[in-house]
Amino acid sequence: MKLKHLPHTTLCLLFSAAAAHAAENFEPRYNMAGSLGGEIFAPPDQTGWALGFASTNVPVRKVTGAGNDGPALPVPGGAVPVPGLPAALAPTYGPGQANIEGNGTMSRQDLALAYLTPEQYGGGRLLFLVDLPYARKNQYITAHGATPALNWPAGTPAPLQAAVGAQFAQQYQGAIAAQGQAASGHVAGIGDAELIVGWQYIGEQWRVLATTALALPTGKYGADPAPDVGVGNFRTLRPALQVGYLPTPDWAVAAKFSLGLNSRNHDNQLRSGNWAGVELAAGYKSPIGVFGLHTLRVQQFQDDDQNPLGASRFCATNAGAFYTAKLPGTGAILTLQYMDTTASHNAKHGRFTQLRLIQLF
Repeated sequence: MKLKHLPHTTLCLLFSAAAAHAAENFEPRYNMAGSLGGEIFAPPDQTGWALGFASTNVPVRKVTGAGNDGPALPVPGGAVPVPGLPAALAPTYGPGQANIEGNGTMSRQDLALAYLTPEQYGGGRLLFLVDLPYARKNQYITAHGATPALNWPAGTPAPLQAAVGAQFAQQYQGAIAAQGQAASGHVAGIGDAELIVGWQYIGEQWRVLATTALALPTGKYGADPAPDVGVGNFRTLRPALQVGYLPTPDWAVAAKFSLGLNSRNHDNQLRSGNWAGVELAAGYKSPIGVFGLHTLRVQQFQDDDQNPLGASRFCATNAGAFYTAKLPGTGAILTLQYMDTTASHNAKHGRFTQLRLIQLF
């Protein structure tokens, strides 16, 4: 009997599972480059309008999973229909997994407009801010996994087993490789906008900033595996509290606590679990600017829902340094900061460099 091409539908479950995205594309709606810089030495009487610009560059070295390897996508088992054979004699194969490896680059430019009221409310001033980003991503994904053995009924001729097994292995490996290719590529465009309201208190030694941010799905997103500018078609509510203390006019320490509360993605019905973040920073104000160290940790405390990768709880710890100075003759504040991922799970593991420029009016 001449063996015909095996039906492509034998691997349809593999394709449908791999087409789903990990929640938030392994990147929560949070500034992983750090938001605590030399601005913790905020002047006491600044009010009115401010225009901000931030440029962030991120070489992603790898995408991590729950362990030391990359994420693992489960591949269901099934049967391989063979033309000319009854369905009862079709070989079956057990479940397996496809291991995912990824790297690439991300860059993002944010333009923000803020207003701080001259009036005081409860001893502090109200803050209103809108942030609109433009982002670029180059993403390279590969997937690989062992071909499962075919289970044949007793008495099946060995030549038939060999011929079907070879063609099945070729199609199985080809389907896995195709998913990596489908998830690779380049994309650029407007990202997810944020609306922020807050209350700021600035005393002689203490600095307090309480904010609530709403991230909107204004960036392009699709349920297919290709890279997206937007994180997903869902909203994130992000309350935060930032506290700074100046033991002397030249030294400052600060901490920031945040929560990320996510709605369900309307495109793929996946809901990313809620997360919490903490940042710490310490800075010294020298005659030529502020030098400091900072670190952050963002950790998901709730499992993803309907994620083919499972619970997929995001966790990342970053650490680095920053420098802030006021540009002569302009009043603009320039901050350069660097963060390196020291440990991560279910996250994009890389280096974060950010340049921020704030012009006060």
